[in-house]
Amino acid sequence: MPLILILDDRATNRAIFARLAALIADEVTVESFANPLDALEWLESNSVDLIITDYSMPEMNAAEFTRRLRALRTGATVPVLVVTAHDDRGFRQAAMEAGATDFLQSPVDHFEFVARSRNLLALQPAALPRPVPDPVIDDLPALVAATDREGRFLFVNTRMAQHLGRPAADLVGQGVSQVLDARRAALSLSKDRAVLDAGQGIASFWEVAEDRSMLLTTKAPLRAADGTVVGVLSTSIEVHPSCEMPQPGSSGD
Repeated sequence: MPLILILDDRATNRAIFARLAALIADEVTVESFANPLDALEWLESNSVDLIITDYSMPEMNAAEFTRRLRALRTGATVPVLVVTAHDDRGFRQAAMEAGATDFLQSPVDHFEFVARSRNLLALQPAALPRPVPDPVIDDLPALVAATDREGRFLFVNTRMAQHLGRPAADLVGQGVSQVLDARRAALSLSKDRAVLDAGQGIASFWEVAEDRSMLLTTKAPLRAADGTVVGVLSTSIEVHPSCEMPQPGSSGD
């Protein structure tokens, strides 16, 4: 029984989309929200199979909503279908960079709405990465992050966000090279490539963080439900400069 979240500040659109959603699959359940902040709060403790959202809303647009959604454990992989009246490519690019999955032009063609929604629901188990598996991972003292094959953050836990000095919502969708300094980014991306090419984890290695602390990092493949490697899961333990440092030559460079 698919659960679909509909987000639109206009009641008429919510009613129309809810009726169309009932045609997507048998026994569809719909949760509707007028305010993206309310939707995000609800999603903190609930998961859905598909989100259909308007682009332009008073509180925030769909790009900002999707960016914040991707920072949630329940929102890391859910497909997001954005409905927009804008023809400007920049609007779509902003939403795509934030993690949107597909788009529909408004006014919506009813057949296309149903067909695209069905496709997204059908693709979800095989084509999208699984959420980070352990529900307590956000509370771990280790630094944990998941990146896609293009080196963009899919998820960062609270400790990693604190380490990088930015809110988790600001990091999701950003490239590793945009967030880390050049030397650390190059090392991290090269290790990611090794994991993606081999389809298996690699030996732990040392990284030097921007604050000169040392990170003992491991990387493992992030897999979709069908076993396809869709990204990399990185876990680091932080060792501050006052602690014993590794011997020269063990930095992993």
